[in-house]
Amino acid sequence: MAIRTINKLVRDNVPSIITEKGELPCFRILDDDEFLEALNSKLLEEVAEYQKSKNLEELADILQVICTISEIIGGGQKELEYLRYEKSVERGAFRSQIFLESVDDLK
Repeated sequence: MAIRTINKLVRDNVPSIITEKGELPCFRILDDDEFLEALNSKLLEEVAEYQKSKNLEELADILQVICTISEIIGGGQKELEYLRYEKSVERGAFRSQIFLESVDDLK
């Protein structure tokens, strides 16, 4: 029997999925501080996976992590969406594909 070290935050159903495969998961429940730290690490992991694959499924994983973080730090998904919308009204979105190369200080 081989033990694989994983040491990362996983989705809620992963221990059951592992058990259904006939394996034995060893896990613990994180405290709030550890959870937020693990979510921040998971966000970086998911972004790196998206950058490598350019896959829509990876964007869904990023969104799931972001929504969970937003619930923890306050406001939740509705507040996050409101802030995203307000920022897009005030400063625009990224639809015009503008890449700012420089700014001349005319003073």
